[in-house]
Amino acid sequence: MDAMLENYFLHPRYLHINDVIRIDAQEYAQDRFYTSGTPTNPVIFFIVKSLKFSRNSHHYNVNSCYVVRGLSTLIQEAEVHSYIPRKHIQPFSGEAFVLPQNEETEKLPSTGYPSILMEAIEYLEMCITPFLKKDNQLHVKPIFLLKGPRGCGKQELVEITSERMGLNFLDVDFAEVQALTSASTEAKLRIVLQTTQRRVPCVLYLNNVQVFGKTAEGQKDERIISTFSKEIAALYDAQRKFPLIIIAASDETDMPAELQRLFIETIHVKHTTQSERAELMSWLLSTRNLTTVADLSKVAASCSDFRFADLLALSLHATKLRRGLALPLAQEDFERAYEYMQSVYSDSKGAPRVPKVHWCDIGGLAELKHEIIRRIQLPMLNAFGFGQFGLLLYGPPGTGKTLLAKAVATEYQMHFLSVKGPEVLNMYVGQSEKNVREIFERARSSAPCIIFFDELDSLAPNRGRSGDSGGVMDRVVSQLLAEMDGLEESSSIFIMGATNRPDLIDPALLRPGRFDKMLYVGIHSDRESKLSVLRAQTRKFKMREHGQELQLVVDQLPDNVTGADLYSVSSNAWLNAVREALTEHEKNNQHEESKLEDNITVEVHHFLDAVRNLVPSVSDAEIRRYKKMQTELSSS
Repeated sequence: MDAMLENYFLHPRYLHINDVIRIDAQEYAQDRFYTSGTPTNPVIFFIVKSLKFSRNSHHYNVNSCYVVRGLSTLIQEAEVHSYIPRKHIQPFSGEAFVLPQNEETEKLPSTGYPSILMEAIEYLEMCITPFLKKDNQLHVKPIFLLKGPRGCGKQELVEITSERMGLNFLDVDFAEVQALTSASTEAKLRIVLQTTQRRVPCVLYLNNVQVFGKTAEGQKDERIISTFSKEIAALYDAQRKFPLIIIAASDETDMPAELQRLFIETIHVKHTTQSERAELMSWLLSTRNLTTVADLSKVAASCSDFRFADLLALSLHATKLRRGLALPLAQEDFERAYEYMQSVYSDSKGAPRVPKVHWCDIGGLAELKHEIIRRIQLPMLNAFGFGQFGLLLYGPPGTGKTLLAKAVATEYQMHFLSVKGPEVLNMYVGQSEKNVREIFERARSSAPCIIFFDELDSLAPNRGRSGDSGGVMDRVVSQLLAEMDGLEESSSIFIMGATNRPDLIDPALLRPGRFDKMLYVGIHSDRESKLSVLRAQTRKFKMREHGQELQLVVDQLPDNVTGADLYSVSSNAWLNAVREALTEHEKNNQHEESKLEDNITVEVHHFLDAVRNLVPSVSDAEIRRYKKMQTELSSS
């Protein structure tokens, strides 16, 4: 502390009685700041209580003076409770990027913050203000709950609100307070609340409150919850001159009712729109003195599932990709940063992503493509949402149902959330229904999005016939129906399903407003469709006759084959060519460093060898059964 004050007063400073001095530890106490981990007080405030002059001074009764090192003496007294100066923010001009004028953004904010933040900040201030009045006669405790997914900017909202209202900000993570034993947790909790009393007037921010009050096995800890309630009551029963505001933060996880009822208000952090994300990115760049020539509205459109923390990480990663190159940031920097983050997030969290399957990767199925485009393109072009309808693809296995759904997501730049029936089911009571709710919640935060239910018959079988004693499957089907009915007419969520057994699906799912359109994805029995599929699968192959040899290959194929069968032919032909190239490479003793893949040429005999080893995956009897099923469903 002494070293920080000494560094601050290296130069003469003009002080007045009751002045509040703000000293940044990062600037004036760098040794302590960078060697003590995360400092508890990165910014320290001092208040000038009195000024004393020597008796021969001509300014004996003056209330202000210069403090000069070597001529003045500073005496540090005990800490006092006081409001801190409100943070002054320059108006946000949007210089990094100016949004086009539309209904959502008629003008940029003049408050220093984007409109999406300002809306939540003003609501928080409205909730807190009544408790700051000296003649406050309210007999309720100012304890609020802020709910929103991880990374949506809850802490930033509370911290900014505290700065604007002149309140100290104390951040406590309940994940660190929670200990292995109840006694240890109680001791940590009391230390936190004692520290809070010394920091008033302040906002106590309790992060991750959803993990509090649980045992190591995840069960409710009645003792901890009861202790927390009693300590909070005792905290507010004590007489104090300055206010104490408690704001707890939680994700969408349910918490015990005893803990929930302590909060007088629950505030939800809403998901951002495209224009709000663009405005937020512009603000994040401007606060870090970064400039860009990129069209942030296009960047924001591709980041529909990104939250506050994700947009900040995107901006910083785009800056990192410049690798010392001069600013401003270009469109390519954001695109590369986005691709990197999408791959990391999707792989680690199973988050929705835009797949890379195009129509040219799918051969045949021309009528199906036309029908799918007709049902999706019109709502997107007219921007009135998909409404309450879905699309069910049924047919034999291996016919390309999943591939069709991925191609739709790619062509229309929609996120793709694939859900397999067995992945949703859970052994614990209520967990399966919760998984269904989370699927739709993830889709809403990632809109526009396609939810693709693979193996739908295993997820939504006929109710009353599943045979499970607890009725789990019946409750899952009911929850799925409720979520589908809950989609708004203007929703940007499109639901697709795939199944091999549509006769096993609960009939309620097939009524209008749900999976009201069923499309049969059949096998390839005609020559043109087989040739189209082979051309799509081998378009990246190097062939001697530039694909003309596929005409001969098609003539040797069985009458009825699926897309998976044709993929097996193509992949086995490629492997045959690779083996032959390797043998030739070793036979000629070629030791020079050359790429072997450049010398791989797939020829007719490689395909014919693969065709001879092909066993069709769908028998004639199964084909007849599926044809009969198609006739029955199309006539019903």
